[in-house]
Amino acid sequence: MILVIDAGNSRIKWAVFHGTAKCGEGAVDHADIAALAAAWSGFTLSRAVGASVVQPALRRRIDEQAPCPIVWIQTTDSAAGVRNHYVEPAQMGVDRWLAVLAARRLVAGDVIVASAGTALTIESLTAEGDYLGGLIMPGYRVMLAGLAGNTARLDQPVGEWSAFPTCTGDALETGVLEAMAGAIERARQRLAARTGRPLPPVLLSGGDASRVVDLLASPCQIVDNLVLTGLLEVADKT
Repeated sequence: MILVIDAGNSRIKWAVFHGTAKCGEGAVDHADIAALAAAWSGFTLSRAVGASVVQPALRRRIDEQAPCPIVWIQTTDSAAGVRNHYVEPAQMGVDRWLAVLAARRLVAGDVIVASAGTALTIESLTAEGDYLGGLIMPGYRVMLAGLAGNTARLDQPVGEWSAFPTCTGDALETGVLEAMAGAIERARQRLAARTGRPLPPVLLSGGDASRVVDLLASPCQIVDNLVLTGLLEVADKT
């Protein structure tokens, strides 16, 4: 059995796989890391791979809970059939890289990978396995917080999306979601123009994925835990 771990900014997410079958999964806040040892003790683990964006001291605490050594994955210039065109791969967040590798596992052709969390990241991957690059922009909550903190009279509850907003709450909600959807659709159009092929599908993940999915053209699919899927892909290929 393989344990895969996504050590994120606020939570530690994990899953255990036997081959492609998921045997268990869970998530804990940073304050509850000590609970991981008990959660993992019920599995006969042969390997553990992880991705971390947390401080080294916190990562060491996770290491202490595991029944076998954790191999912490780093962003590389190639993996699992994907060539990374980032100028300096080490500068690319490992969570973004693993989401791209997950997309290659799930989609054989061109694909856009968007993660709607604290930041909205949008990645472009070709059918040939070329990761062309991606963008980072403020996510849903960061955009709203920026407007509330820096613009007079916009520190108020948001409303609902509307084609033609007629109140400030609806204008805030619509503006933020349109910015997110527009960035994803422009990336989709650029990738199609680059490859000369039809508009690619979008794989969408992150806590705010459900807010924006209905504003995107098909095909578009919400996929949970792309980082964990990417870790499984790396583990399977090594």
